[in-house]
Parts: sequence; C-alpha cells; structure tokens
Amino acid sequence: MTIDQLARKLAVERLALDAIEADVKEVKLRCDQLEAELFDAIENAGLRAIKVDNIGTFSLNDLAWARIADRQAALEWAEANMPEILTLNHTSLSMLVRAAIKGEGDMPAGVEFTTSRKISWRKT
Repeated sequence: MTIDQLARKLAVERLALDAIEADVKEVKLRCDQLEAELFDAIENAGLRAIKVDNIGTFSLNDLAWARIADRQAALEWAEANMPEILTLNHTSLSMLVRAAIKGEGDMPAGVEFTTSRKISWRKT
C-alpha cells in the first residue's frame, strides 16, 4: 500500500470509530437515565432489589465515598479519634462516612462525601 492509501484507509477507520463512539455516548446517556429512573422506582417501592424473569436481578448499590475537604482538620480528627488511619486511607474513611450516614457515628472532621447510586445487574 502506498502512503496515500494508508492515510486514506486510516481516515476511513477513524471516521468509523468516531461514529461508533458517538453512538456509544448516546446509548450510555440513555442507560444512565433509565438506571436513575429504575433506582428511584425500586427505592420508592421500599425494595432493595427486583428479579425479572429471564433477565436477572437488579439490586440497589448506594454507596458513599469519603472526600477530604480540609486535610488538616481530617488529620487532627484522625489523630484524636483513630490514629490507626493517620494515613487517611480513603477506604477506611469511606467506611466511617457510610456509618455516619446511617447514624452509627460522627462524620470525621474535614471529610465530606460523594455518593454513587448505581444498579447492579446479575444476569440470569
């Protein structure tokens, strides 16, 4: 193949890839919207999961993740309350955040949280 032919072939493939990526983004947006609607519907029905015949089980996956908002305050809190996490391990902090959200303790000083509301799908 000549250089010109290679460049033309690459251009065709990149354009095809761009079109596929645009389609993926569009489908992802629709999936995200449907996931949010299903999450709310399951939650509003007072359920944690639903089973759909021949498709699978859809379960709520509602997690909170720690985010250090004030590093100094968080370090001071850890030193006074849990010196074993002085490295401010995000996994350990996230466990504390989840407990605090459930009313099973206090939110560590200097720590905020973000949430992830997702649906887990275990296919049949």
